[in-house]
Amino acid sequence: MTLFDKYKTLLDAAADAIIEGLQVIEQDRVLIIRCVAPNAEVKNKLWDIYSQIDPNFISGEVLLDVDVLSAVKGCKARFMADESILNIHKGPGVELPIIDRVRKGEVITLISRANVYWWLIRTDDTEGYCYAQHVELV
Repeated sequence: MTLFDKYKTLLDAAADAIIEGLQVIEQDRVLIIRCVAPNAEVKNKLWDIYSQIDPNFISGEVLLDVDVLSAVKGCKARFMADESILNIHKGPGVELPIIDRVRKGEVITLISRANVYWWLIRTDDTEGYCYAQHVELV
């Protein structure tokens, strides 16, 4: 089975929902999916489909590189927890790569609640997911 076959549901969902620049490439046994989603719900749905095919993202067969249109506005929030640094992950799970960090008290933009545990957020430089418990609205 090829990666295109294995992840057909994910690829079909991306093709149906994406409005900007969908690119799908297989390179070194990794399926790279790059695009811009029209809203956070589409991005979260793609991550949900991916997690159903590959629970806990163990295989490492997909690089899902999806951003939400920059025109999509969120609300301001602040990272508040006992820890001094909050990790921002590529997707909604600790198994996924850390792509940035936020310092305690730093203001971020909440785009969408991905699920009960994770927020999709945006900083000046990064869009990713952080643990919801450590964020409060400003």
